[in-house]
Amino acid sequence: MLTWLFVNSIKNLQRLGILPSAERLTVRIFTSASFLRMQSPEKNQFREGGNTMGQYKYTTKSHGVKWSAKFRYLNPETGEMDIEYRRGFDTKREAKQYEDDFLEELKGLEKATPSPAKDSPPRRTFYQVYQEYLASHKHEDLKLSTLETKKNIFTKHIFPTFRNVRIDEITSDDIYHWQLAIKEAKSPQGKPFSEAYLRTIQCQLNSIINYANSKGYLKANPLADIKNMGVKDKRVEFWTIDEYEKFAYQAMVDPEFYYCYEVLYWCGLREGEMLALTRNDIDFDARTIRVNKTFSQHHGKDIVSTPKTESSVRKVSIPDFLCDELKEYLALLYNNDPDERIFKCTKSTLTKHFRNYTELAGLKPITIHGLRHSHVSLLISKRYDIFEVSKRIGHKSVKTTQDTYGHLFDEVQKSIANDLDGMRRR
Repeated sequence: MLTWLFVNSIKNLQRLGILPSAERLTVRIFTSASFLRMQSPEKNQFREGGNTMGQYKYTTKSHGVKWSAKFRYLNPETGEMDIEYRRGFDTKREAKQYEDDFLEELKGLEKATPSPAKDSPPRRTFYQVYQEYLASHKHEDLKLSTLETKKNIFTKHIFPTFRNVRIDEITSDDIYHWQLAIKEAKSPQGKPFSEAYLRTIQCQLNSIINYANSKGYLKANPLADIKNMGVKDKRVEFWTIDEYEKFAYQAMVDPEFYYCYEVLYWCGLREGEMLALTRNDIDFDARTIRVNKTFSQHHGKDIVSTPKTESSVRKVSIPDFLCDELKEYLALLYNNDPDERIFKCTKSTLTKHFRNYTELAGLKPITIHGLRHSHVSLLISKRYDIFEVSKRIGHKSVKTTQDTYGHLFDEVQKSIANDLDGMRRR
């Protein structure tokens, strides 16, 4: 209600000539979760959370077409996040150029401003540094799902203790007692947090403290004498090919879910990559699947975006039997456009059925991502080169593959040794 009164007051002042009807309007972000909503010809494209950013086309009163630019930036005067919004550009390129020039000019102002002395860091709260940290990452660098996960962890586990505390006043004792409280906390199911989740929470706190230290906001890093809680989960849960076949037999009763699991297991795709597939992504002649996007949901809205990393964009060769299965599945779809997603289920329903079929097959429980691990395990057991395995599953580097699946290669080494032993004893 207050927002509505504010917006309409501004409009009335503009009509009376007290305020100029400027094309340019800057809106202050008051919290990390809710932005001031503004009504615009773009049908209120400022969505909650400020996630809709970029250049947008709109229709003028004279039925012409113009472009607008909207983006976030850190206000150097207030230390808070602002949104810059400007309309009236003839082309999308002009709108984008305005954003680039604005941010470049802002960088110049920051460089011209002398940095504070080392012994007198800026007095900022933890929350202000958190906002600055997010702003330091381009909005396209952080996936919406990743950003949402970060916000949930900070809101539930970190802000209750540190939100309004001056960043330079946080001590090692503060962090130590926070760790004790987190370790004693319980999940919604009444269970203690896993060691892997404790490490995830710790890493999120560390990211802000270390960022503040790198910017000169701290006299000393309070993490220096702190041991990280939790341990990084290096367990890779997977099924053997025989175990997967038992699972697949149970899943055959539901074609849509069955074919989803087939693609995940035999191609090693990530769940989001599989759910984003269209007819155009499958080349039956070349026997390949093109991976160039990923699917997720945010507050019930379907989102198709670029993959996790640049190396995730790839073509994956598929076996003949999977080509035949996908042809059968596509024949079942009615009125499906070439660029329309072929698997319409959500991650939650896919997981629900996955657990059900796992139980029916009498198998040890693994996650859906475990099908990707199972694919890699199968390739490693067949002694495929680690470089080719890494390329097939879209890892950023061979090191990532080695760090994740290195222990599986130990079994291959034992197998090689046994083969060599057999050669000598002939």
